[in-house]
Amino acid sequence: MNRQVFLDTCILFSVIENPHDRQVIQHLHNLNHPVCLSLPILGEFTSEINSHPNREQLMRGLFDIVDTFDPIVMVPNSRVSYACYLLCKFNEDARMKSQYTDLVHLGYAMAYEVPVFLTTDKHLTHYRIPQKMIEKGYKQPRMIDVSAVKREYL
Repeated sequence: MNRQVFLDTCILFSVIENPHDRQVIQHLHNLNHPVCLSLPILGEFTSEINSHPNREQLMRGLFDIVDTFDPIVMVPNSRVSYACYLLCKFNEDARMKSQYTDLVHLGYAMAYEVPVFLTTDKHLTHYRIPQKMIEKGYKQPRMIDVSAVKREYL
């Protein structure tokens, strides 16, 4: 059984800035739920902190996450490429029409068959993947926030 949990960029910030959220991720890690990140998540995080006044502290926080949780870092492959293509080409959700970055993050999680996608993004938590993706064998991960993880997994 795949017990992996994909962390969206907003969750990285939350884990760094909020001890409660960090504790939830720590509990997941202790219960053998591997933490997953993708290269685009890491890129988006570093891009967002570039002009942040506390960027050094945030970067140290990211290094601490990597050191503590030893995340699986997902890299591009043909399945990721195809998932991202399908998500962008067949997306019918108007809320997600210009949210290519979020769709790419979701594409990585789906391509690597990660069952849980942690995010605070309400558009993502209500998003339903295109039927074409289901026809091609992709499964939508459960997209939930940290409080739902605490209620349901811990």
